[in-house]
Amino acid sequence: MERSHTGPLELRIAAVALVAASIVVTTGGCGAMLATGMYVVQGGNMAPAEFDGLKGQRVVVVCRPPSSNEYRHAGASRAVSQRVSELLVDNVRNIDVVNPREVDNWLDECDWGDFKELARAVHAEKVVYVELNDFDLFKGKTLYQGRADVTVMVYDMKNHRRLEWDRHLGQILFPTNSGIPAQDKPEQQFEREFVGIVATRIAEEFYKHDANSAFAIDALANR
Repeated sequence: MERSHTGPLELRIAAVALVAASIVVTTGGCGAMLATGMYVVQGGNMAPAEFDGLKGQRVVVVCRPPSSNEYRHAGASRAVSQRVSELLVDNVRNIDVVNPREVDNWLDECDWGDFKELARAVHAEKVVYVELNDFDLFKGKTLYQGRADVTVMVYDMKNHRRLEWDRHLGQILFPTNSGIPAQDKPEQQFEREFVGIVATRIAEEFYKHDANSAFAIDALANR
């Protein structure tokens, strides 16, 4: 009888592939889950952080809505701040992120433009300041297609409030290639999904992440 020459590495790869395949079957063949399984097997295509200066720092995240529709999108901007904060806690080593509720309480009493005073009030060492230059959920009247234009800045409060890093992320679309009928899901659900997409795109500037993660986002829109 011939003996198999399968080594430990091949066995591990086969085992991971089997697990990934079982996940796909139990979730109805979701393409995003299959892609995740393949990245595990292949080691992924990981992109480094664009700015890694948040490690070990006390950080406050502030997201300002578009100035032309400040009150209309205030809820969405606060949701972006909260989700970015959560992602930073989960992915940046030794970071201390100010509780978003503290930020909301401060913003209820003060002006958006005084974010540096906010940093002083909550004893933050770094400010991640997000400007939504544009934010909309609709493509026409009957189709959803989230659209946001985002700029991200980091201020160093220990160094005379110096602008330490900034990046214009440009336009973020969801779904990327086409809209989806508004009758397919409630507006609040679509807004939550789009906020998650925007927040992830922002937060990934600060930690190592899968460079190809955006390829599967249109599948989320059609769930």
